[in-house]
Amino acid sequence: MLIRLAGTFSVERDGEQLAGSVISGKARTLLALLTVERGRVVPICRIEEVLWEGNAPKQPASNVATLVSRLRRVLGHRAITGGRNGYRLGTAPAVRVDVDEAAALVTEAEGRLAAGQPNVAQVAAIRALELLNDGSILETEPHSHWAAAAGREAADLVRRARHAAAAAALESAEPAVARRMAEAAVLADRFDEEAHRLLMRAHAAADEPARALLLYERLRDALMNELGTDPAPQTRALHLAILRERVPKATPDAGPLRAPAPAGPSMLVGRDVELARIGHAWSSAAAGRPDVLVVAGESGIGKSRLAAEAARHVTSTGGTVLHAACYEAERALFLQPFVDALRPHVTRLAPNALREAAGEHACVLAALVPDVARVLGSSPDEHDPAELGRSRVYQAMTAFLRGLAAQVPVLLVLDDLHHAGEPTVELVHYLARRAAPARLLCLTTVRPEASEGIVQSLDGVAQRLDLGALPMAAVTKLAAASGKDELAAEVFQLTRGHTLSVVETLRCRVVGDCGVPEALRLAVQRRVRRVGEQTDRVLRAAVVLGSVFDPMVLAAMVDLTPNEVAYHCERALVARLLVVSGRGYAFANDLIRQALHATTPEPTRRIHERRASELQFSRDEPLPGHTPALGLDLRGS
Repeated sequence: MLIRLAGTFSVERDGEQLAGSVISGKARTLLALLTVERGRVVPICRIEEVLWEGNAPKQPASNVATLVSRLRRVLGHRAITGGRNGYRLGTAPAVRVDVDEAAALVTEAEGRLAAGQPNVAQVAAIRALELLNDGSILETEPHSHWAAAAGREAADLVRRARHAAAAAALESAEPAVARRMAEAAVLADRFDEEAHRLLMRAHAAADEPARALLLYERLRDALMNELGTDPAPQTRALHLAILRERVPKATPDAGPLRAPAPAGPSMLVGRDVELARIGHAWSSAAAGRPDVLVVAGESGIGKSRLAAEAARHVTSTGGTVLHAACYEAERALFLQPFVDALRPHVTRLAPNALREAAGEHACVLAALVPDVARVLGSSPDEHDPAELGRSRVYQAMTAFLRGLAAQVPVLLVLDDLHHAGEPTVELVHYLARRAAPARLLCLTTVRPEASEGIVQSLDGVAQRLDLGALPMAAVTKLAAASGKDELAAEVFQLTRGHTLSVVETLRCRVVGDCGVPEALRLAVQRRVRRVGEQTDRVLRAAVVLGSVFDPMVLAAMVDLTPNEVAYHCERALVARLLVVSGRGYAFANDLIRQALHATTPEPTRRIHERRASELQFSRDEPLPGHTPALGLDLRGS
């Protein structure tokens, strides 16, 4: 739920604005008061004062409780907490407030500007301004003098957002945008010296130094005549630099900038390099240089979690995230992942914004995404999208994404691209080659063993980001966060840094379970099934040979030729179930071996154990690398 204080007071639930009649009268005023006073309990006496202004009923607490019950029926019980002593607005993520989101965006913009990322800073600042309107709040609410402090907070956020947007535009060589933002700030406060400096720089950058000098004279006169003071030293220094035609680089200079606030706590450790690459790609995309990133890694290594962190980063800087997962069962559905990614966003767009983004391709898009026709009130192309010609559809989709990105930079996330149909992969390739210029970043995730053809088809047009195991330092941090610092070395040895294995093992250790976590058993079974039934059988036999085994011995165990066993081992190697260890193979980590042991029927295990024992007794020396499997005695049965 999103509550909007800026402009007209309103409430949105699941992206739809609730009608004014749903929340009206004193219930509406109560909700507005709790929103203004969010973060603290509002006592009944304060609520009574605002709602009835001295004409309170005999039992105000009961009346307030009735109003709260009405609001909870409409908004849900988490929307308002408290009881007879007072009430409080619920917290995020159940309840969000536009002013709070704008504050986070403004802080992010200032931090990004200080970090030398003006394009991202500008996006965040402009998005904050869109949320805040002009800084006025509760415009249509009568007698809202009790909201004066919230109004001052919103006005200050608008001022900071305009400063950041203007400074970022100057850094990005966009003096027209900088001038528009700075002029608005000057109009709002004619004594705002930082806004005047930004506007002077914008005039100078546009080769209009005379306008900059005139602006300075007006500011100086206003300060002297009305406040009895001179412009600040920074303002005088800028004036002198313009006179000498030596304008310094435009950055806010009214004091140290605030550091960017994190968008929320994150346990994503050990991925600093990958996040830096994604952050760089997003900064480039925000500057109009689109790109495609292919995040490749084995199952459970953290690809989707990394994509979610990228989406969080983009949202925190004011960008738009379009997300969809690809499903093997829907591979035959034409461009279904793109349809799934676009549909929620299309339904939230205003008709004018959607029409502008779709342009001349509205009919084709409506055939692909019927919601486009519903929002625009037009008729879709009567043809099946798959029959329109791929080139025509790809062109329409690319133009539409480019149009959306012209309004707000866009991150398109396609999870599990290895499950996608050929048209979806082709469209990703098409975007990589033809989306420019656009503020668009496409991020896909793939499993290498299931996507060799996909990765090859995107080679040369997309960046590949390989996701490997977590380092020891990351496992140590995760262990510390779970309160089990002493287990870090053991868990790392057991999991070899495989992300899901680390997380699940720590979770089980915390509750005293030292076995193989059930989630890992299921995950390993799924991974082994994907490499094929025969490879599954070979791996289950290898379990009894120890952590490291000789494929020649394994071949004798399962009555296959060495070449056949080598083939199956190589399939498991690509799937990261095995790794090369000298002249043999080893399980990628002990948990994989333990999970296979635990999920192999006991009669089958006994057959493998007996066969391994027979082979050992038939040789003059122990089997290479052989140790009794998982503590089992293989000498008898």
